[in-house]
Amino acid sequence: MSLDDITTTMGMTLGPFRVDAAGALEATQSDGAPGFSCRWRGQALYAKLLPDDHLDWRLLLQAPLGRVPSTAHTLDTARRSSGFTLLRGLPAMLPEGWSIGLAAGHRVLLEAKLRTPLPITATALIAEITLFLLALAPYLDVLEEAGLAAPSDPGGTASTWPG
Repeated sequence: MSLDDITTTMGMTLGPFRVDAAGALEATQSDGAPGFSCRWRGQALYAKLLPDDHLDWRLLLQAPLGRVPSTAHTLDTARRSSGFTLLRGLPAMLPEGWSIGLAAGHRVLLEAKLRTPLPITATALIAEITLFLLALAPYLDVLEEAGLAAPSDPGGTASTWPG
């Protein structure tokens, strides 16, 4: 029996998930929600699968997108005012299930709540996240143009859920 045969018949562990022979994901921990993170265009993205019912999960995606400039620097005062103006208007333009707000330290935090049918494969989960990232791109561009650049420290390492 080869390693491929064992992986195909018995499945494997991938981070907080067990991948069965058909490629479907199952949480390996009974407490908490399985999650992971990645980086794209310098941005950290945090993903968690939250159980909802036996037919689907909720996919929670959070991305700290930038920071509203502080009033401590005189040069940032104008950008701060225009940044808040942008953030007030941005929610009306976001796709359904997306929200944007301010976290501690005036970090701009985007959150998306999506439904994910079960069973889901690792490939389907990555495809969902890729579609989210592609839809996120224009919003990153707008925030960059407004001077709300991504923070050099996005609120932790790429393996830490933002809080």
